[in-house]
Amino acid sequence: MKKNQFKLIALFALTMFVLHSCDEQAILKETPLDFYSPENSYTKPEHFDLAASYIYNICRNTFYNNDSKNGYSLMAGTDYMRDGRNDGSFSIGDYRLFVPTSSQALYWWQHLYEIISCSNIIIDRIQPVEYPTEKEKKAVIAEAVFFRGFCYRGLANIYGGVPLTVHEVKTVKLDFVRATRTETYQQSANDLKFAAENLPEKKDVKNIGRVNRTAAYHFLAEVYLSLGKNDSAIWAANKVLQDPNFSIMTQRFGTRVSPTSGSGYSTSAGNSYWDLFQMKNQNSPENKEAIWVVQIEPDDGRLGTGNYKPERIFGPVYYSMKDPKGVAGFIGPTTKNGGRGAAYLGPTDYFVNGLWTSDWDNDLRNLEPNMIRDYLYDNPASTYFGKKVSENPGYVYDTKYYFYPIMSKTSQRGDEPTFLYATPADQAIGLLNASASKTYHDWYYARVAETYLIRAEAYLAKDMKPEAANDINTVRARVNAKPVSSNDVTIDYILDERLRELAYEEPRMMTLGRLGKIYDRVRLYNSGTEGTTVAPRNNLFPIPYNEIERNTGAVLEQNPGYTN
Repeated sequence: MKKNQFKLIALFALTMFVLHSCDEQAILKETPLDFYSPENSYTKPEHFDLAASYIYNICRNTFYNNDSKNGYSLMAGTDYMRDGRNDGSFSIGDYRLFVPTSSQALYWWQHLYEIISCSNIIIDRIQPVEYPTEKEKKAVIAEAVFFRGFCYRGLANIYGGVPLTVHEVKTVKLDFVRATRTETYQQSANDLKFAAENLPEKKDVKNIGRVNRTAAYHFLAEVYLSLGKNDSAIWAANKVLQDPNFSIMTQRFGTRVSPTSGSGYSTSAGNSYWDLFQMKNQNSPENKEAIWVVQIEPDDGRLGTGNYKPERIFGPVYYSMKDPKGVAGFIGPTTKNGGRGAAYLGPTDYFVNGLWTSDWDNDLRNLEPNMIRDYLYDNPASTYFGKKVSENPGYVYDTKYYFYPIMSKTSQRGDEPTFLYATPADQAIGLLNASASKTYHDWYYARVAETYLIRAEAYLAKDMKPEAANDINTVRARVNAKPVSSNDVTIDYILDERLRELAYEEPRMMTLGRLGKIYDRVRLYNSGTEGTTVAPRNNLFPIPYNEIERNTGAVLEQNPGYTN
């Protein structure tokens, strides 16, 4: 645990007694009474609840916080996301430069192990603490065990086999050795299975955003796939998909079902997929698709939790384009156009075009309001006012930085918090101020649509293609997409469907990494620098050099192809 989680007050007591036959060690032993220390922490149930809350905070900030640009490195440099500025600031922009000293390699190693360490502290220290019931105590342990399994899953996906620690490390340890990848996945599976058997159901979870047993089964299904235990993967997925409390959302729901207008944007074209990403819908009791939700959305966005900015990182700089006569084409960044993008990371040509070709005009994920593919000049001073940019490209126009499609799930399109408008007049036309760029709606760690695609993968591995097609088509039917034939189901088709459904949500590197597909998919589908520099060694991340260097008591082996 970080020191700033505790109240640190210096207290030194010197007691002088001259007693016959006294126990000097007992006299000199200090037991702090007015600040938290190892001696008096973790002695009450509320201490463990605070420790668990800290883990949630680390996890959210690791995956969904822009304070570290490395948090985007599981999306960037993949088959659907490229570096928009050629500087590698938010990405692995050039795989030749992705080496053991790279910050991206260190970032995920350190943060995932930090969560594991905090989990182990809870697991080890809770044993002597009294709880009202043994079931309550076991649920606390299960929550910590869940996070340990969740993190070993992530480490195995991107690094392969890693050192396994299942107890609190209380002294300096410099002799870590790597377990095999199979052993790492097995540890994850053991943890997630224990969590699934002991966590509460979603309806019994005491706080919004805390994990439930269904989340454990969801990730357990994926880990079983990695272990080649396909029957077990299907069994775990069934625990999710056969639960009457969970289902894929096929009907409109939530805060923006009724057609409304405001800030220059109408919601009348919405659909159930679009509803998944609207403000306050992620935790709505109506939403049966949400398995585990990242808590980002605050009551007041100025007091927001986290600093997640997909609107800014992924969105194009459309508002800087000029019309064909050189006049400013836009009044500025507006909510109706998806906010205030800065184009640090842009989509690959494959994500923009090839991914959707077979069903371009049917798949709702590729159409308004889910996909923003074009913009209308909105500056009244322009003679091109109201005309499409695509048909009237002007000055400062390119498809890498200024003009490219973006899925509207990355913003609060038409529903920005009021403080992001400088004046009521600006709000009426949707003109955002310089503070805009953050995403305020909650995000998903996992939802039911992905569970269907996980089970489809397991069915495919068992050569049960009709069953795999049925699961894929359940996801596609929700968005009016044409059903896939069982003969066309391949692992690459499933990876494509995951992109169509889960773009900007899943940590794509983890998915491609567990399948050994980083090299193949990036080389084939990323036409940027990433696609020309990726190498087979990049199917695994390098083990961070400083972790190898400090491990002086044993050899912490590097992954093949990397030089320390």
